[in-house]
Amino acid sequence: MTPPVTIGLVGVGFARQVLAPAFRADPRCRLGAISARDAGRAQEASAALGLPRAYGDWRALIGDPAVQAVAIAVPPGAQAEIAIAAARAGKHVFCEKPLALDASQAAEMLAAAETARVAHAVDFIFPEIPAWRKAKELLPAVGRVRHVALTWRLETYAYRVGLQNWKMSPTDGGGTLNNFVSHTFYYLEWLFGPLARLAASLRPAAPAADAGVELWLDFAAGFRATVSVAADTPFGPGHGLGIYGDGGALRLHNPTSDYANGFTLALGTRAGGRLEPVSAPDENPAQDGRIAAVSRIASRFLDAALGGTPVTPGLREGLRVQRLLDLARAADRTGGWHAAPAP
Repeated sequence: MTPPVTIGLVGVGFARQVLAPAFRADPRCRLGAISARDAGRAQEASAALGLPRAYGDWRALIGDPAVQAVAIAVPPGAQAEIAIAAARAGKHVFCEKPLALDASQAAEMLAAAETARVAHAVDFIFPEIPAWRKAKELLPAVGRVRHVALTWRLETYAYRVGLQNWKMSPTDGGGTLNNFVSHTFYYLEWLFGPLARLAASLRPAAPAADAGVELWLDFAAGFRATVSVAADTPFGPGHGLGIYGDGGALRLHNPTSDYANGFTLALGTRAGGRLEPVSAPDENPAQDGRIAAVSRIASRFLDAALGGTPVTPGLREGLRVQRLLDLARAADRTGGWHAAPAP
């Protein structure tokens, strides 16, 4: 029997809440250590999770010979250095989105992982959610896509209480473009293929972290998507995606505060004459929906770490998203349409 892969967690927020239970869902791994900038917080998280070791510095965790893979959940401004060091030490790397502050850092991460031939993954969760997988399966039913409308409007805890944390700091990689639109770039290309060009407007302008993002996206397949995302919207309607074709429409909607659980799916066709609900139930409604979604990517990551095929999404897909984020910032600064790089 193959020994389990020993995982070291970097971070005590998302790593403790989501990554730990997601990895523990697969018996082929063992959680061996956790690190945080504050040694006391690392010790507290280690005790709560029942881990054998805690470190007050991620460098010590990477240097732990028992740790074979590192799952990182830190702000984008800190992730690149950790992932590059881990890869160069021969550790497999599981990363948060977005990868870094810009595409040059993300490219360094990918190069380090490929040079070291370690497994790598990024937790873009929406294609792992049952309702989203069902929506992709049903896309042919709407015929030729005419246009797509995406809205994701909510009020985050930071905006609700006036909290100043890294998610509000552009120098740390905060802002709505990084935190939310990174997901949308990935899942829109997963659904519809590559973008051809985009235009963007961010609110407010730098140096403040962007609270709202408006995007106009033209796909190589020949249709347009409008995207409106905001994190400062009290009583906002949540996350919705409408896909409209010459044969009908598909709608995904989640009004809840759980980013993964709570989606409903409806399909309308010319023959049916109206939108009808499509069954795609949440896997575990009582649990944070992100756990089940991340666990799927974590299992593929473990496959790769144990000698299997490369993971999708991996750092290559993460770099693609980072390039689109950079392009959106450039479009906001200069105005007009900007051609998207080739995938």
